[in-house]
Amino acid sequence: MNRTTTLNARSPLPLPLNQIAFSVIDLRRTEAWWCDGLGFLPAGGSRLMMRGPLSATIVDLPGAAMTCWCLVGRNDWCQLELFQYERPMARLMPADRQPNDIGYSRMGVWVADFDLTLARLAALGTQPLTAPLGAAGARRVCVRNPDGVYVELLEQDPLPEENLRGRQDCPVAIRYVSMTTPDLAASSAFVGNGLGVPEHDLQLHDDAHEALWGLADAGARRRVFGGPTLLLEIVEYGRAPGRPREACYRINDQGILNICFGDPRNRHGVNAMHQRALAAGAKANCRPIHMPLAGCVYVNDPLGFSYEFMWARPGRGHRDFGFLPLPRERRPLADNQACAASIEIASAPERVFALLSDHQALGRWAGLGQYRLVKPGAGEVNGYGAERVLNSLFGAIHEQITEFSPNRGYRYRVLQGSLVYCHQGEVRLTPCPGGTRVDWQIRFRTRIPGLGMPLRYLLKHKLNAALVGLRRQLTN
Repeated sequence: MNRTTTLNARSPLPLPLNQIAFSVIDLRRTEAWWCDGLGFLPAGGSRLMMRGPLSATIVDLPGAAMTCWCLVGRNDWCQLELFQYERPMARLMPADRQPNDIGYSRMGVWVADFDLTLARLAALGTQPLTAPLGAAGARRVCVRNPDGVYVELLEQDPLPEENLRGRQDCPVAIRYVSMTTPDLAASSAFVGNGLGVPEHDLQLHDDAHEALWGLADAGARRRVFGGPTLLLEIVEYGRAPGRPREACYRINDQGILNICFGDPRNRHGVNAMHQRALAAGAKANCRPIHMPLAGCVYVNDPLGFSYEFMWARPGRGHRDFGFLPLPRERRPLADNQACAASIEIASAPERVFALLSDHQALGRWAGLGQYRLVKPGAGEVNGYGAERVLNSLFGAIHEQITEFSPNRGYRYRVLQGSLVYCHQGEVRLTPCPGGTRVDWQIRFRTRIPGLGMPLRYLLKHKLNAALVGLRRQLTN
């Protein structure tokens, strides 16, 4: 495979694929999954640069504001980029999302210790979708992360020569991202001929592997592009074509939002790739934006897939823009306030959960105001995607269930109406001697500086009172 052709001494083309970007619901939750479960390392992040007219123009979302954290694995000049949007808020991934639905659908990572990784993920509540496939030393399995993204774990590195490079103390490497397209020829032509990305002779998957994510006998056709450390697999499903994107699709919908080709030195490669993309029929959100340490531009190909081209200056540019490990405390937070309450109740988890998850009944015991269910969940009326409105002293607060685990707990977020934003809540149930322990935690960011401490005190008092009301309702 010919990895690069040279445009000039300063701008190797094509640029390497170096980033997978995600829109996530809860940065802390998602990052913990990648780091504690798989072994990724925290890198840079930004909040100040991710708001205002410039940021909104780059992503083509008027008024966009978000917090970004980056993660790195063994690969040099390669990252996962996580965005938690404050506005517009990310729409939840459909509960029945499948890898054959059109879009960036799946990704794969090599892990140094396959069994240890599965054990760590199990401790975080993540189980494989199927039993592992393959012989010892070459096993693979698929899981879904907290944002519903399909992630394949590979025991055998498909790029073994690259495994000897990079951060040798890091037990995980990003190896591929998959794009499900309605037109394999058109997508391949844009990437291969338009962007000039070389086709790779490696076959990442065959039809048997599709069973790992529930698409056995789906009639997939595949082509692989990119390198040297990260590959793009383009897939078209013949016998099981997926659903197109909804008409209301936005780039910040939960899941993989785009991929990036990056120049690790200067702007020249970005400018050249941008011109090639336009010549191949892509439309750019804006002209390339260049700053002293980095720059980027987003384009959309003729089928609507988003690509980023970016660069960062070696040294500080690589550090500040998330390509080098950085301690967690060096990054800005989406939420900076938290409070929690807990209680033990002499009742079985099933009975406690039935009352806790009955959104219509919350107002009878929680003492927080009157609740009403305004949108049923997917599958279960009170489950994933359900929306409820709390009529409180502070007005109507609109909440949405983002995770739902029967008899174990649920997570929710505030969509609108609150005095705070980036509001994440979790109710967790744990069996204990004689009954059930209930832990209720919320995290948030205040809209008005200085209100953090009094709001924490008030909300902690409210949570404690609500849990006392729950126990009274269950034990009287």
